[in-house]
Amino acid sequence: MPHNAYPIRAVDRVCDILDTLANASEPVSLPAVAAATELPKSSAFRYLTALEARHYVERTSDGAAYRLGLAFRSQDTRGVEHLSETATAVLGNLRDRLGETTNLGVLDGFKVVHTVVAESPHMMRLAARVGERGLVHATALGKAMCSQLPDDRVRSMLKVSGMPGYTSATITTPADYLRELERVREQGWAVDDEENQVAGRCVAVVIPDISFPAAISVSAPVDRLAPDQVEVVARDLQRAAKAIARKVAN
Repeated sequence: MPHNAYPIRAVDRVCDILDTLANASEPVSLPAVAAATELPKSSAFRYLTALEARHYVERTSDGAAYRLGLAFRSQDTRGVEHLSETATAVLGNLRDRLGETTNLGVLDGFKVVHTVVAESPHMMRLAARVGERGLVHATALGKAMCSQLPDDRVRSMLKVSGMPGYTSATITTPADYLRELERVREQGWAVDDEENQVAGRCVAVVIPDISFPAAISVSAPVDRLAPDQVEVVARDLQRAAKAIARKVAN
C-alpha cells in the first residue's frame, strides 16, 4: 500500500517539522521552520509547542531556535555493546584490586544506564543492577558524563527528569548542578557524596575519545571510601578509562 494512501494533514506537518530539525546541522529558528514546512509562523509555533511538551523537540537556552529533543536521542547500541564487552575485564581487574564495586554507565536520554557492574566481594556493598537507570543529578556517573555536555542540553535534561532530593545532600537546583559540573571539569572526576544513598560514596570519570557519553565509577560505603581516598581512586579510574578507550579504538 502506498505510504500516502491515507494522508493526514496534521501528521504530515508534524513529520515535515521533525524532518526539518533532523536534517539540520544546527538548531533551527521558528521562521526557518515555518519557511521549510510552508506553514504560517503561528501554526508552526503551535506544532513545535506540542512537540516540546512531549520532549520530541527542545529549544536552545535562549529560546530562539529548536532541535530534536531527548525522545529522539538514540543510543549507539552496537557501540555500547562493544564498549561493555571491552570494559568488563578492565573493571573486573579494578574491582579485584580495590575490593569495591566498579561500574560502567552510559547516557540514555536523560538517565544513566548501568551496562557493566563488577560487584565488591564484601557482604556490605553498593551495587546497582545491570540495566538499572538513575537520574544524572544524583550520581557520579551522571555528573561525569554531563560535565562533557553543553549547559543548555544539561538544563533540558534536568527539566525533563526533575531533581528529586534523595538525601539531604542531593543537589536539587540546576544552578547548583551546573556549578558542580564546573568543579568536575576542573578536577577531572565526579563524586556522589551520599547524594543518591545515605552512607554511600561513588567516584566517576568519563571514558575519553568515544562517540557517545560513557563513564566508569567505583562505589562503596563511606566508611571504606573516605574523602582522603577519593583522589587516589579517581586516578585509578582515569587510568582504567584510558585503557578501555584504547581497547575500543583497536
